[in-house]
Amino acid sequence: MRYTATWIMSAFKVLTLLFCSSHAFSADKVVLQLKWEHEFQFAGYYAALWQGYYEREGLAVEIRSWARPDGQVVSPLEELISGRAQFAIGGTDIMVNKGRGYDLVVVAPIFQRSPVALVSLDSTPLQNIEQTAQLRLAAVEVDDSMLEARAMFLMNGVDANRVNFVHQPLTMETLLDDKADALVTYSVSAQSRASELGLALNLMHPTEYGVQFYGDTLYTSGELARRQPELVARFRRATLDGWRYALDNKVEIANRISATLPRYLYRYEDFKAYNLAFAHSIDQYTFYPAVELGHVNIKRWQRTYDILERLEEIEQPFDPASMLFKKPIISQEPWHDMSWLLGVVAMAAILLGAALVRGKPAYGLQIAVLALLLLVEQGLETWIQRDNDVQQSLRTLETLSTIRSRLEQAISRNLTELTGVAAFIAANPDLTQEAFSQYAKNVLKVDPQLINLAAAPDLVIKYIYPLPGNEAALGLNYRFNAQQLPAIRRAIEFNEPVVAGPLDLVQGGTALIGRAPVRILNQQGEHRLWGIVSAPVDVAAVYREAGMLDPTLDLKIAIRGKDGMGKDGEVFYGRGELFDTAGVVTQTISFSGGSWQIAALAETHDETLPARIVALRLAFTLVGVLIMLLLFTQTQRMSSRRHYQKVVRQTAEFLREVETVAKVGGWRMDNKGQVYELSEQAQMMLGLNSMESEMSLESFVDLFSRPQGIDMAQALREVMQQGKEIDLELQSQNRKAWLRLIADPVTDDQGNREVIGAIQDITEKKLADAKIEHQANYDGLTNLPNRVLFNDRLQTAMAQAQRNNKIIALLFVDLDNFKTINDNYGHREGDLVLCEAANRIQQCIRASDTVSRHSGDEFTVILNDLEDETVPAKIAETLVATLSKAFTVRGVEVYCGASIGIALYPADAKVPEELIINADQAMYEVKKSGRNGWHFYTEEMQHKSEQRHHLYNALVTAILDDELTFHLQPIITTHSGKTTACEALARWQRADGSWISPVEFVPIAEETGLINQVDYMIMEKAVAALQGINADRAEPIALSVNVSPRLFQTKDQALDRWLELVRSASATVPIIVEITERLLTAESTRTESVLRELAQLGIDISIDDFGTGYSSLSYLTRFPVSKLKIDRSFVSCIGVNPTSETLIETILAMAEKLDIQVVAEGVETEEQLTYLRKRNCHHVQGYLLGRPCDVAEFTARVVQENRLILGR
Repeated sequence: MRYTATWIMSAFKVLTLLFCSSHAFSADKVVLQLKWEHEFQFAGYYAALWQGYYEREGLAVEIRSWARPDGQVVSPLEELISGRAQFAIGGTDIMVNKGRGYDLVVVAPIFQRSPVALVSLDSTPLQNIEQTAQLRLAAVEVDDSMLEARAMFLMNGVDANRVNFVHQPLTMETLLDDKADALVTYSVSAQSRASELGLALNLMHPTEYGVQFYGDTLYTSGELARRQPELVARFRRATLDGWRYALDNKVEIANRISATLPRYLYRYEDFKAYNLAFAHSIDQYTFYPAVELGHVNIKRWQRTYDILERLEEIEQPFDPASMLFKKPIISQEPWHDMSWLLGVVAMAAILLGAALVRGKPAYGLQIAVLALLLLVEQGLETWIQRDNDVQQSLRTLETLSTIRSRLEQAISRNLTELTGVAAFIAANPDLTQEAFSQYAKNVLKVDPQLINLAAAPDLVIKYIYPLPGNEAALGLNYRFNAQQLPAIRRAIEFNEPVVAGPLDLVQGGTALIGRAPVRILNQQGEHRLWGIVSAPVDVAAVYREAGMLDPTLDLKIAIRGKDGMGKDGEVFYGRGELFDTAGVVTQTISFSGGSWQIAALAETHDETLPARIVALRLAFTLVGVLIMLLLFTQTQRMSSRRHYQKVVRQTAEFLREVETVAKVGGWRMDNKGQVYELSEQAQMMLGLNSMESEMSLESFVDLFSRPQGIDMAQALREVMQQGKEIDLELQSQNRKAWLRLIADPVTDDQGNREVIGAIQDITEKKLADAKIEHQANYDGLTNLPNRVLFNDRLQTAMAQAQRNNKIIALLFVDLDNFKTINDNYGHREGDLVLCEAANRIQQCIRASDTVSRHSGDEFTVILNDLEDETVPAKIAETLVATLSKAFTVRGVEVYCGASIGIALYPADAKVPEELIINADQAMYEVKKSGRNGWHFYTEEMQHKSEQRHHLYNALVTAILDDELTFHLQPIITTHSGKTTACEALARWQRADGSWISPVEFVPIAEETGLINQVDYMIMEKAVAALQGINADRAEPIALSVNVSPRLFQTKDQALDRWLELVRSASATVPIIVEITERLLTAESTRTESVLRELAQLGIDISIDDFGTGYSSLSYLTRFPVSKLKIDRSFVSCIGVNPTSETLIETILAMAEKLDIQVVAEGVETEEQLTYLRKRNCHHVQGYLLGRPCDVAEFTARVVQENRLILGR
């Protein structure tokens, strides 16, 4: 059976090659006739031609425009029927002409929604069907757009024959010259032309009034579809591929159309802009990718047929399904186009018959039959579900398109009214409240969705109508309204009306806010900003007009893009998770100054779907049970015979299977030393063929490597002579395999002794043992000795050095800045750097020395048998230079360097552990002194390390025992001398009364991470103290607290606990959070998020020691910084170093421009204070003005200060 399948596949490949070759030599010439002039409307056909899809299918295609170079136009139908074209583009007219007796076939609908709309100038409203029916409508009589308009009137109770259709050109000039009141045309074409002329339009879409006709549709003649169906199929396949490419590459195709294709009748000032606009809108017509291109719904064609029949456009009745080239796969007719399914069923029948004919268990065939049945059932079930999903998605898209269009119209209309108000004010900039009210009254009467109108000259609301109920808005200065100011700035910047919101109104309630800038001409003839005009729009009314509040809507809807920010904006209608729900349909709502994104999902599903699937499953289950009963009966009849055959076969194969699984072979040797029997498995392990089952002892020994084979021969002789048992591990002659040889002597009844043995392949065990040993002693990444093997070699080397009276050097190597490489390029690239570093280190030492990977990015090196101390120094210098060279990561050169500590035996330590610790301490000193160097170990390092360790332990105990306290240092206003804030500084007084300087314990706290606990404790105590101090003060004193960058790097809950403390404290005490420049340079989104949250709570953010770090000035605008602290190193140089004075003046000038407060710390002389006061430094802090003191002393100070102020 396998060979048959292979032959079929080979034949299929040959036929495919022959088929492709035939098309390669002769391409079929095909003409496609368009229904209009060249433009993006037909982008997919151009893409199929330009991308070679037609050529791939063996087609030479010519695409012809509706207009000829001489200005004449052609009828696509006439071109098709006459044979001058093989394919054409149409719409509803295809069905009409089919009803007139023309033999036409629909190949593929491209536009699932028609772009046709009724278009009028802004001065001619399209309020409803009845009002629109009274207008003069310009339309092309033979065009399907007129059919859609007539269908719209018919479906909404208006006699279409009474509508006044006039035959005028479908141009804006027709409307401007009052030759018609509205045009029946494509909405995108009208909007593009109106935009060029600066006109505002009203739109009415038939699709929003129950007319769901297909738009552009590819069709051909029935004669061609019957005579050459494969040609039609190839053209369809290439065309749909072209449309997919065009829809995925809209800008590319639009640009190429604009640059290469001519137009002869209707022209645009900017043809490229028009094509790009059509490209932007086309998704709302194709519904791609939610609906597959070319998707056909027979029910929709039937409904179109019924409407056209009511319009008396169908002269000769016909079945709509008969005009479809490729029958649609729909839930009511699941067996259409299912040849593959019939093939699967046939295969199942063949397999079932084979199972019955063979008279054997045929379990594989049973399983295959059941698997095929399951495959068929699942295929049908998936088909039903997919068709239901497509229909549901299509219905949702159609409804959502209507809602989107209505929303755009409502917003556009409201903004147009608002623009009119702006124009009125621009013409009357000195208007009175009475004049404004009179004009606004008329506007609100025309557009009831506008709640009120407000005008704000110089961005302060001065005029409002109606005034009652809106008094609270008068005098509102938009400059200080953070909620509304961004939208106002956007309107002013782009000089166009914008929509913000929904927003909370000052006078109560919520609404969309439309805003438009008002600009007037000054005496010099230049435009200047007069102010802004605003109008809240009734949100519920807009939603109601769009149909979103219809209780029968049956859609879940959500909208995001608050303030016109599009898909990146905030969700303001519905649930935000709807946008991430599977199967959701989204569209863009565009309007002046921004856009929204609307999403929809059907609330209910087809109730009949589960029942249909259950019925399908029951039917296939019944068929499966019947087949299994039939096979079971056949199987039982043969079960006894099969059972005995199986027992015999298993018994015969049992030993062979055991030998194979255990990799064990048997052998026998007689008392003469002749091996006379070798099992098949034994022969295979020894590399013998089936003919070599007997051999002499000497030949048997030669199969194993020497000298092991000679030892084995002697052992076998002892087995024969002395009756011993042997168990040996030997290598094969080629040394590729390890074999275990076992032999036992056996004596028969006649006293003859022979040897029965076994051979077992233990190669994998030996390799596994070696691998385990290697893994236990070597690093998996660098293949260097690991810490265990290194310690063993170090101990051996120290013992050997002691015997030979030599020196050993231990080098502890740590890669500098390796974490940066890991963070920026990933651990994989970091591992490559480690391997390269290991190779470089090995190249710098002797083969007798040892390099190991100690941990992470640390390596240790043992230098053996040294005569003096100069050798390790030279090697360390070489290592530093080698490791300082660039490493190549992803084609980029990166650098890390190395810090190396050196400890000597026996001078620095007597035991391995102590030698490693000392080398590590020496390396740590290199790190502290700037990195990328080397250092010998000294006793002073040990002393410092012990001191740091004792101080760290004491600090942990101090935190637990609450020994830490704080002092407050006043921060003084420069000009008034008042204490407005104080800085909380950590202090540590031990239980014995002694004080530990912050210079000693703060760095240790920073390094070990205890600083987060220290900062929290100090802030908590300081807040409690300031609450008491501020209790009787009219102007509370602010508390300035320091925060370490480590707080933002911790992975525990320290940051959350600190934020909770800040939130609660800020309610009673003004808080200033001092951060370092190093925190800002970390480029952390977490840092930015926390700082912005603090700023929103009204907490000031101050950069401590400003000017001493590496931050960019851009951080002053990126982060919510409100204060700067000039470092004491600059202040101390006042009057001494002009450069420092220049830096101070620069910081003060910059801060003034950015509206940032400045504090100068470290003020210790009157000269410094006078200098800072003259240059308008806001605040000062230093010993001259007040030393850090405890709470009692600070309280007395501020009380005394208050008395002096009151005494004045």
